[in-house]
Amino acid sequence: MDKARLFIASSVESLSVAEAINVNLDHDMEVTIWKNGTFNLSSSTIDDLVKKTSSVDFALFIFTPDDLVTIREKEINIVRDNVLFELGLFIGAIGKERCFILKPRGVELHLPTDLLGVSPADYDPDRSDDDLISSTNRACTLVRKEVKRLGVIGRVSISASKKIIANPQNYDLKTPDLAFLAAALSTHTQHPEGVAFHVLSSNVTEFDQNRLQITAIKLERMNLLEKTIEVDNQYDGEYYSYKITNDGIDILLKNEHLFDTVPPTEVPSGFDDIDF
Repeated sequence: MDKARLFIASSVESLSVAEAINVNLDHDMEVTIWKNGTFNLSSSTIDDLVKKTSSVDFALFIFTPDDLVTIREKEINIVRDNVLFELGLFIGAIGKERCFILKPRGVELHLPTDLLGVSPADYDPDRSDDDLISSTNRACTLVRKEVKRLGVIGRVSISASKKIIANPQNYDLKTPDLAFLAAALSTHTQHPEGVAFHVLSSNVTEFDQNRLQITAIKLERMNLLEKTIEVDNQYDGEYYSYKITNDGIDILLKNEHLFDTVPPTEVPSGFDDIDF
């Protein structure tokens, strides 16, 4: 059974809490701590976040009193804006019940009115031993129960329902493009999670790498390849993964004659001419 994928968002000040949650849940699910979004919300960051929403099953947001504002002549603690933005983005993508909130126990936070009915999990930020792993263990147990109840999101169904391109780009397909697309066919027959660019390009070695990068961009814009952000658990990093789309398969089927191979001619051994 595939592990559920959990996205964790926090401010810079709360990264230690996010890392404690990662330790608690590492054996149960694939955890990604969103460090890129802790500094600013540039246009490129937002694009990456939108792509990330299509590749995870759950999201957890750490609400801590990072900022102090004055409302009606009263100073109150509020959550960092980027964390609230990310919460709204993921609620819209994967649903409210798949998004969890964690806050320090005993701390009052001013929340947007849309979240007033939500009951966040909490943790003890003031343990005498400063053991955040133990402090967040109860909250992680609650997360595990919900993950088990809801299960992972069907990647095929969510992709089919959300990946709608009304007017895809139309470029001429050349030999390198078709060869690269053919290499991606394994993502339909063997690797449904997709494969990295270097894996695909290693199967099309007769073409220059720069040419193949242009090919990858072209095929994605034509909706013949789908690109998502995946997590490399071995090296704790993220990479772009490519999968062939139904439109891409149709292109290959229409051009399958280009991939027909002539069986090798049998070379006589020479022994047939010898009399025994």
